[in-house]
Amino acid sequence: MDNKLLAETTDAVKQVIDRFGIDILADHKRFCSAFSDFAPRLGKENKAFFVALSENVGTIFIKENSAVTDGSKTPEAIVGRAMSDITEYLNDEKAELVVRSIAGALGWQMTVSQTQQTAQPAQQAYMASSSLIEDLFRRAQNGDNDAGFNLGERFFYGRGIKQDYAKAVKWYTVAADRGDCSSQKKLADCYYLGQGAERNIAKAAYRYEQAAEQGDYDSQKALIRCYLTGGSGFPPDNARAEYYSRRYGVYADDDTPEGIMKLAQLGDPNAQFRLGCMHLNGTGVEHDPPKAIYWLKQAADNGHAAALFDLGCCYYSGNGVTKDRVTAVMMFRKAAEKGDLDALNNLGSCLLSGEGTQRDPRAAADSFRKAAELGHAKAQYNYGECCYNGTGVPKNTAEAYRWYREAASQDDPNGQYSCGWCLERGEGTAKDPIAAKEMYELAAAQRHTAAQKALGCCYANGTGTAKNFANAADCFQKAAAGGDKEAAELLAACYKYGGEYLAPNDARAHYYADQYGLDYDEI
Repeated sequence: MDNKLLAETTDAVKQVIDRFGIDILADHKRFCSAFSDFAPRLGKENKAFFVALSENVGTIFIKENSAVTDGSKTPEAIVGRAMSDITEYLNDEKAELVVRSIAGALGWQMTVSQTQQTAQPAQQAYMASSSLIEDLFRRAQNGDNDAGFNLGERFFYGRGIKQDYAKAVKWYTVAADRGDCSSQKKLADCYYLGQGAERNIAKAAYRYEQAAEQGDYDSQKALIRCYLTGGSGFPPDNARAEYYSRRYGVYADDDTPEGIMKLAQLGDPNAQFRLGCMHLNGTGVEHDPPKAIYWLKQAADNGHAAALFDLGCCYYSGNGVTKDRVTAVMMFRKAAEKGDLDALNNLGSCLLSGEGTQRDPRAAADSFRKAAELGHAKAQYNYGECCYNGTGVPKNTAEAYRWYREAASQDDPNGQYSCGWCLERGEGTAKDPIAAKEMYELAAAQRHTAAQKALGCCYANGTGTAKNFANAADCFQKAAAGGDKEAAELLAACYKYGGEYLAPNDARAHYYADQYGLDYDEI
């Protein structure tokens, strides 16, 4: 961290507190305005304080100030708590600047090393400190409903941020109050299920009605269900349910195969899509791919994006229709134009391989990038690969690592493995064998063969961990079972020569050599 910047920022914070009192830390709007006035040269850092204080970390410092100054609590504990909140939005350096500036302005005695120790290595590997999270936060604060909904989704599913249902509800509410239909529906689900907020059917019905009035079919059904079944102090009201049923043309039997068929025959694209999926998977109806294709085509003709995507997948693989990659690409393109991220990613893959269309690496990378920026994990990995290999874009390992990390934060095993690869070798980021090994572990837990082998090498070579050939052999065995020939050779070698925590076992080595068709003498 730039010590001069820290000193200047601390002085500016102190001036604000001295002028307006410590309570200003609990009002981020007033604080940001005053901070800009007292420190015009540091205006570029204003966003950092805005982000931090909007998460109420200022309140933490207010509540704990007396305890720290009288010695009953250590500054490190408070700073660590604040850091854990704001690193969900800020990178480590900005987060440290914020907490140390406030602590310094209050007269708390801290050292750089003490603050840096508040984040454990495993946390650092997952902290959503990338510019994407900061950008989402700023856009959401500035009235961007899509950003508010996406921020809520990230908190709800733990995508790049520590999962927190309460914060998800907070951001769904922000966007829902501005009229965002997706946020209204998701907020209603949270109230209905009691996720991130106390279960409240009345509040759920209120939010479902908001989304239902904007034409959301699922919300219309959910609203009727609320009035039919009631719950949590919300009495059933059959008359009200009937009113909304007539208003939206939605009936109580809509979730039965017969009800879905009725709506599909009446031309409802959602019902046509659902019926197509049911026949494709044999769920609730007979498994009948040709019928599935018929209903998916009906929904696709009505502009249903997901139906276009599924239809593209059927043409691509020849499921229910004759395999036709050209038609598949056309379907993916149409679905992508309607905002389907899976289709956008698949389109990129077809453009990259030249399947069903002319090979165009630049257009492929552009498709991956668009889907990646909207949070699609597989596209984030794919765009990372483009950056790493210089496919369709200039080679840039730092940019590749950034996107691998984004995919990894959404539990994508390819992203986790590639993130580990970069961390182990110091490509695009600082070399960190411990974090690399942790990434390999996560991918290996998802049966990623290359990650299983890489994890075995970590144990065999003592990379990011103590040497342990018993653990190495276990990892190599899993990778070998997944078809990795090199892992099979390493497995046999572990038993042939032994090592830390594993005694040589010639019989076992011969067994694996025979099992995988290896020449024992060459191992």
